[in-house]
Amino acid sequence: MLRGLVKAAVVFYLFLAFFAVVYAWLFGRLDRILGERATGAGALLLAGGCGLAVVAACHLAERLFPAMRRAGSAFAQLVGAVTIPQALLLALISGFGEELLFRGALWPHLGLWGTSILFGVVHILPIRALRFYPVFAAAAGLGFGWLRLTSGSVVPPMLAHFLINALNLAWLGARMQREEAAAAVPPARLVPDPAPLPPIPEADPESFPRTVWRYHLRLELTGTDRETLPQCLQSEELGLFRSMRREEVERQLHEGELVWSAVFPEPQVGFAHDLAALSVYLFEVVIGVEVAERYVAEDTTDDVRAWKVVARRGEFVKVPLTVDERGDGTFLVDPDREDIDVLAAQWTRYPRWFQDGMRFKYPRLRAL
Repeated sequence: MLRGLVKAAVVFYLFLAFFAVVYAWLFGRLDRILGERATGAGALLLAGGCGLAVVAACHLAERLFPAMRRAGSAFAQLVGAVTIPQALLLALISGFGEELLFRGALWPHLGLWGTSILFGVVHILPIRALRFYPVFAAAAGLGFGWLRLTSGSVVPPMLAHFLINALNLAWLGARMQREEAAAAVPPARLVPDPAPLPPIPEADPESFPRTVWRYHLRLELTGTDRETLPQCLQSEELGLFRSMRREEVERQLHEGELVWSAVFPEPQVGFAHDLAALSVYLFEVVIGVEVAERYVAEDTTDDVRAWKVVARRGEFVKVPLTVDERGDGTFLVDPDREDIDVLAAQWTRYPRWFQDGMRFKYPRLRAL
């Protein structure tokens, strides 16, 4: 599907370039469609610097402003898990086609402001999270137009446009690839297995059978997330703080890995909401495991059920895992083996980002 979209984009932007050439030819300006002057090295360096500055500003804004994070997530869903070669191809043809039309063929008739406003209008998208994208596009159009105005050539805005699209598309594509791969999950373990989980609370033998609920979260952080996430969580009242001191949570986050495990006599409905709260401040998905073990004696389990909770951008999905009963009376829970039959039966209830990840993981689900 993604390859088809890339091919469609190539055809569209080539048609855009063809239209620009025909338009310039009809008005007798084909010989000046690339500008009035030759492109100097200084103009190219300036264009490259402007393109890199815009990319850096986009990344910084996404980290600082929730609205920009939502917009980045929506745009990532829109472009999909593009590879680096696909990102370079899309950036090359979009930068060439759009600049040839707006800063080339239409420039003599609409000028700086006219081409910038029209550039913003054609980038209107029917997605709520991207409602301000036309404003960004119009501002970018002003920047491209300024490069065109000062250099007398369309090549500098083409270069800046290419850099912005290439780097942002590659960045968004890499993010989608990580999310579709469902990121790293805790390793498989035997249940019951007390390590690294706390031991089962002692109980009166007559209280059997009873169910024990185990929870596990492993969160790895890189880069500035080690500093920003503890700050963001200062205003959050997460359930994990009730069984783990906030200072200890912050220490582990600063070190780059948070490992939290707990055992409860009742299911903790807040566990999924805690993961969703953590995911608001991160680019990657947050994954936790919930296991319910039914004990008929102190060391004897006769039934185990498990779920994986996947959270992304404040939204969570809870899916059952496949549990294998072994011959020695123990159970094997693999956090990387979702129950495909349940996934298929409840497919329409899952959000798009989770469906994309499961299609990437299980070919059987691609037909849904």
